[in-house]
Amino acid sequence: MVSSLIRQHERYRLSGINLIVSENRMTRAALQALSSDLAGRYGEEWYGGYQYAAELVERVEQLALEVFGARHAYVTPLSGNMCDLACLFSFTGHGDIVAAVPKQQGGYPLGYHKFGRTLLPLPTQDYQIRAREARELVAEQQPAMTMLGASTIPFPHPVAPLQDAGQDTLLYDASHVLGLVAGGMFQQPLQEGADVMIGSTHKSFPGPQGGIVLTNSSEKAAALADMLEFDFDAGIGLVDNPHLHRIAALGITLEEMRDHGEAYARQVVANARALASALYDLGMPVHFAERGFTRSHQVLLSLQPDEARELCRRLERQGIFIDISGRVGVAEATHVGMKQDEMETIAQLMHAAWKSEQVRDDVAKLAARFYPRGAQSI
Repeated sequence: MVSSLIRQHERYRLSGINLIVSENRMTRAALQALSSDLAGRYGEEWYGGYQYAAELVERVEQLALEVFGARHAYVTPLSGNMCDLACLFSFTGHGDIVAAVPKQQGGYPLGYHKFGRTLLPLPTQDYQIRAREARELVAEQQPAMTMLGASTIPFPHPVAPLQDAGQDTLLYDASHVLGLVAGGMFQQPLQEGADVMIGSTHKSFPGPQGGIVLTNSSEKAAALADMLEFDFDAGIGLVDNPHLHRIAALGITLEEMRDHGEAYARQVVANARALASALYDLGMPVHFAERGFTRSHQVLLSLQPDEARELCRRLERQGIFIDISGRVGVAEATHVGMKQDEMETIAQLMHAAWKSEQVRDDVAKLAARFYPRGAQSI
């Protein structure tokens, strides 16, 4: 039965320590919103009974403006990838050049060629954009859009140096660091010169899976509306039904971030540095020791691809979850209440598992202090 598999999944995941950089755990209130009556409803005036649903969307948009200090917000995208596509179709045309971080250096692996665009790789070294060279390249090639974003982002991107480099649109993809931006503990892309900021809402930002688009430009907002708002007369763009239960859960998380986001984001960065330092002291190969390891929720291990994959599986058998690239994230661990002392303990458990020691019981005991017991969905 499907319900049985759900319960098995929850028992399994909640008895372990989640250090996946692209995941988080919502509060109980946000989880309840996902299973509310909104899950099967529409919020357009075309349908009777839409009144409170429409008010909900408007309220969540206002919360987004408040949390991120922006003038325009769209909460309709169903994913961060949908946000990327909305910007791609709004600000570029078929055959245009888009400058972005290459996937080999941690960039988001969007298939630009699948949409008739050409990727111009930004000069990048050791997961960092080389600002001066990037500016010169953009000025020379004049791409329609420059996208600053990466799946591997331990340090801020050079937004200000590229804001007037020659592209028509400077886009910042904050998918991984959105929660830190909201809490004021990372860079502030819109204030630094980005035309548009997009992001996933379920990584360092502890909300439901989905996306958000923010801008201070009325012109950019109008262009995005064609892709992100329901338009019966002109034709639907990328979003028809934006999934109201998701927007409700996002709203609850935005309220949380409005009230407690700074403390959460500060603790995320403190935890990331504490975990990285502890792992390093134990002899594990942690990247960027000379730079304080990280300024985000991400800790990067210096491993070859086959080594990173093997470590992922070895940790998984002990109930510690990372991904196969060697990225380690502390956003969820922080959101459920863990602090620096727990990071020291996690580092010891990771090191022991790396040495093929059995620590599954100790991992489960630590998890039990922070995760609810039993299945929560059904």
